[in-house]
Amino acid sequence: MKKAMLFVVALLFSVSVNAATLSLTEVGSTIASQSADVTSGSVVLGSGTVSTGGTWSSEFALTTDEDTPVVIAWSFNPAIIGATLVFGTLGDTVSYAITEDFSFTAMLTAGADYILSIIDATSSVVKYDVSVSAVPVPAALFLFAPALLGFLGMRRKAAVAA
Repeated sequence: MKKAMLFVVALLFSVSVNAATLSLTEVGSTIASQSADVTSGSVVLGSGTVSTGGTWSSEFALTTDEDTPVVIAWSFNPAIIGATLVFGTLGDTVSYAITEDFSFTAMLTAGADYILSIIDATSSVVKYDVSVSAVPVPAALFLFAPALLGFLGMRRKAAVAA
């Protein structure tokens, strides 16, 4: 009966695991109109539109309350001709040359301010969206440890009985 109760407690604990809370704010844009549609939570969303042709840019600020891996996805409708995606902290950024929808995984540190921007983008009329989602710790991780300890305990009990 004790084992069944421990299993239920471990299961309830594993279901309550949450991802980190992210915050997304608008920093500024050139030629593009932008908005942070969902500004806080484990998934944050931003979007914008470009209504005239030319070179445009859009920048968002991103923070988190705990260290966490995130998936960052940019999408464009229709596709852009070319752009540079910049991500990182002030003074430590990474740039990607992109011409279509783009996603990547990054590790965020709690308390650090990150920039997430598209610069030197060339297109005519376009709608763009950015999605940042925290990757939660799998619930199975919390079930794996008690199961492993149970197997080790059974092995020890068998060794003592022999």
